Amino acid sequence: MSTDVISSPPQTVRVRIPAGAANALCQVRPIRSGMASAEVVVRGRRVDIETSDEGQVLFPTDVGLTLLTALNADPALPVAGARALDIGCGSGLYTVALAMAGAAHVTALDVNPACADVTRDNAARNGIRPAQIATIVGDLAELKVAEPWDLVVCNPPHFPHDPVYVANDGIEAALVGGSDGRALYDVLLARLDELLAPGGTLLLTHSSLTDIPRTRQTLRRNGYECRTVQVCELDIPMRRYAKHRDVLLSRLYRLRATERAVFRGLRFEVHTLASTRIDSLNGSGE
Repeated sequence: MSTDVISSPPQTVRVRIPAGAANALCQVRPIRSGMASAEVVVRGRRVDIETSDEGQVLFPTDVGLTLLTALNADPALPVAGARALDIGCGSGLYTVALAMAGAAHVTALDVNPACADVTRDNAARNGIRPAQIATIVGDLAELKVAEPWDLVVCNPPHFPHDPVYVANDGIEAALVGGSDGRALYDVLLARLDELLAPGGTLLLTHSSLTDIPRTRQTLRRNGYECRTVQVCELDIPMRRYAKHRDVLLSRLYRLRATERAVFRGLRFEVHTLASTRIDSLNGSGE
C-alpha cells in the first residue's frame, strides 16, 4: 500500500495514508493460526514483530508506526548509544526498533503483563541480546526512576473512555485513555523532568483527538522546546470498537465541540513531537 509523502516546512514531513487503507506503514503476513507478523525497516534495519491480531497485546498499527517513519525521516533524532525508555511497550515494536537502531539499552514499560512476555519474545526473535533490554510491568505514575533516560518514546492511548465499550483488558489499556483520552499524556508530562536526563529527548506520538495544543503549551511552560517532526493524516482506527462506533464518535464529537479534539469526518492526524529542555539546548543544564 503506497502513501503520499509531502515536504511541509519548516523541517516537518507530512504523510497521508489513503482512506480505507490499513497497515500501510508495514508489511503484514500471516505466519500461523491466529498469529501475524509486521515487518518494517528502521534506519536500515529490518524489524519483525509477531503477535496475535486478536489477543491481549495490540498488533502494530499505523498510528504507532508513524513514530518509526519519523525516526527514518529525521536522522538527527538521537538513538545510537542512548539509554531509552519505551512507555507502553505493547508488542515491543519501539523497544526492538530502538535496540536494532543502536540504543545502548531499552527499558520497556507496560501495565499489561502479556506485553512484557511478547516484547521479550520479539526482542529474541530479532537477535537482541537479553542484557540490552529490560521489561517492567507497572504504571508510569508509580515507576521508580533510579537513573533518567536519554530518550523517552511513547504512543499513548488516545480514545476517550465510555462504559458502553469498557473491556478492562490489555487492548483497552492500549487504546483508551480516561475520560478525555489524555490520561497517559498527562502523567508523562507531569513526570518528564524525572524521566529525561539532561539533553535528553522525548519522542511522542500525539493524536489530534487528544488536544495537541494543550501538550505543546504544557511543554513550553515547563521549559521544553517542542518541534513537530512529522504529521500523518489517516483514518480514525475504530476496528476494535466497530460495534460501538456511534458511541465512540459521540464522545469524540463532544471533545471536538470544546476544541479538545480535531478531526474531519473519519480522518484525523498523528503528530510526532520531539521535545528537549531549553536549558539543555543552551548548554546551561546541570
